[in-house]
Amino acid sequence: MTGWVRLRLFKGGVTVLGRSSPFSLYREDLATFGRDDVYDQSDAEGFINLFGLPLKVRAMLKLDDKEIAPRARPDYSIFKRD
Repeated sequence: MTGWVRLRLFKGGVTVLGRSSPFSLYREDLATFGRDDVYDQSDAEGFINLFGLPLKVRAMLKLDDKEIAPRARPDYSIFKRD
């Protein structure tokens, strides 16, 4: 690591309070969500759907209160929004 890290040590625990490096990949001008030319909010929809899929499947199993056959194709239409 090139740079500095500020830590808080308390009762056997460590908390990172700050860090900085001249080789950091973080740029505040690119990290903002306010500028439309940097980040398209619609990009998040695919990630939300992908990461939410296990929760949908679990909810479907709880609705049916039974196991879905390994090759059965679940019906996701009950979870779609209008």
